[in-house]
Amino acid sequence: MAASGGGAGGGGGGSSSGSASGDMDDALSRLASSNNALQNLIRRLGTGLEDLLPNVHGRARMKEVLQCLKEHDNEVKQMEALTELCEMLSMGQEEMLIGFSVDAFLPVLVELLGMEHNPEIMLLSSRALTHLLEVLPKASAKVAASGAVPVFCQRLLTIEFMDVAEQSLLAMHKLAVEHPEPLLRSNGLAAVLTFIDFFDTNTQRTAAQTAANICRHVPVDGFPLVLDLVPNLTQLLSHSDQKITESAVLAFARLVDSFLESDDHLQSIAAQGMLPKLVALLRPGDREGRGFDVGISTYTSIVKTLAVCCRGSPYLAVSLLEEGVIPTVRSIIKKEEDERLEGNSLMAVVAVMRPLDQLFHTLTLANELLPPVPVDDTLSLFVTAVSRGSDAAQDLFGRQPSRGCLEAHAASHPGTLDEYAQLLFPILVDISVTIVNEAIRIKCLSAMAKLFCSMPADKLLSVVKDSPIVGYIAGFLSSGNGPVMGLALIITDMLMSKQPNALAQRFAREGIVYEVSRLASKEPVNPSPSIDALVAQARHIHEVRFGPGSQAAISAETDTLLESAAAVAKLLEEGDRQGLRRARELLSGEDTLSSYQVVTSGLAESMLRYLTSRGPEGLAAFVDEFCERESVVEKLR
Repeated sequence: MAASGGGAGGGGGGSSSGSASGDMDDALSRLASSNNALQNLIRRLGTGLEDLLPNVHGRARMKEVLQCLKEHDNEVKQMEALTELCEMLSMGQEEMLIGFSVDAFLPVLVELLGMEHNPEIMLLSSRALTHLLEVLPKASAKVAASGAVPVFCQRLLTIEFMDVAEQSLLAMHKLAVEHPEPLLRSNGLAAVLTFIDFFDTNTQRTAAQTAANICRHVPVDGFPLVLDLVPNLTQLLSHSDQKITESAVLAFARLVDSFLESDDHLQSIAAQGMLPKLVALLRPGDREGRGFDVGISTYTSIVKTLAVCCRGSPYLAVSLLEEGVIPTVRSIIKKEEDERLEGNSLMAVVAVMRPLDQLFHTLTLANELLPPVPVDDTLSLFVTAVSRGSDAAQDLFGRQPSRGCLEAHAASHPGTLDEYAQLLFPILVDISVTIVNEAIRIKCLSAMAKLFCSMPADKLLSVVKDSPIVGYIAGFLSSGNGPVMGLALIITDMLMSKQPNALAQRFAREGIVYEVSRLASKEPVNPSPSIDALVAQARHIHEVRFGPGSQAAISAETDTLLESAAAVAKLLEEGDRQGLRRARELLSGEDTLSSYQVVTSGLAESMLRYLTSRGPEGLAAFVDEFCERESVVEKLR
């Protein structure tokens, strides 16, 4: 019994001991986990807080390495310490990095980087800094401000040891992503581009990417630091390697964005041949020995760069016109494989296959190739009132005051406007109707307004008389979109001022006279500057262009086609099949009905009622009349 009780008692004691041991293990596990979390937190909070932790192995070893690096009288020991440091940083071991102090190591590494008598130490220190930037990206600001950048640049500007130069380039490549300005001010652009041809292709790609990053957000006072390197960048635009070429494109895109407000700076950037080389990259058949076409994003970047150049400097727009850029602009929208497509089919391809930003920048470029609309106080106030935060004002007027160079070019090269009207105007018309995007529609209408303003009256008539644009203006006027309605009013006034007699009847038939009159009679329920300006402009046009006794007003009042369409609508309402035959005659003759006349006369509504109320027999009669197949009715019966 005693033995049994002892056994039981022993068993109970063992269970209690095991439970206590388990609790202890769990507590130690939680403590270790908390300690690791605390170490991570302190490392993230900054340097100098490591001493709050126990003297773990990683911190102790880092201190030993740092001490060895400072032993300047023992370069062998320094090299061993550098080698170990590079290994630890490259592996990124958590327990080692906990004890790494950027503030402690950085000055020592920069000092070692300048030991020109020992290339191995220079190489290892630059490699350590590169690994540091990879494993601790947040330390890049400290590295950029540490004095290392001028040393990196010097290693590339006076190449004595190729491996040291390449390692310096890798470090600069890391720094340029977040801190381009310190590199720029240390002559970093010259450092990465001056001897780029001496490196292998992969290293050249790194140099070109670094140059592109250095060109981002260049300050105004940094322009002299990039100007001398523009020829080097321009040369890279025709490089045989696609990635290097695309990096050069990106560099120019960033330079142009940095100085888009300065005409002089833009001209200086383009002076070394940038424009023709960029245009060549847009032309599939003009590869200049290249075996590649640039990617879509680079292609779009080129178009944007050209558009920004023209917007910022009309002189560059003239240079592009002299390069014959108009067919190229057309080819961006309508590519070789689309040549057989027209109208809606082409626009469907454009809408689906072209990136919207690429189309926007292409239309901006097309717009900036035309002379600006002359400014007067009335027109300027009107456009400002209706533009509603859009680019309509700058699209129309450009930079003011106008330099006059585009106007002079158009006067001395009238064929340029003819080419524009032939190649780009029809596409602008189609896009303005098909692509439902306010910014793109504004670009199209602004370009049309500038073209109409610049063209002589006789040539203008030949451009618009067979174009559907007149039929679309009424729709723009009724769109309810302030900038679009404003541009439509401007176009209406321009066309009527240059060809009042030739276009009056068509303006009446297409409903433009009606829409202007409707807008002029509008009394705003909630007055706003935009609505007030639109109504005032419509009243002005109605009074000056469409007033009583004007050719347009007379044409609107005596619209025989509209009367005929109304009579046909009445026949259809009465169920007379003759209405179908007469409707076909009105819609298929030389003098056909416009959309406005079909809707206003009631013909569309009457036709729909005729077909829906008579079932298969009405549909058969419609097919019979419009398809001229008399047997259809019999077959359906």
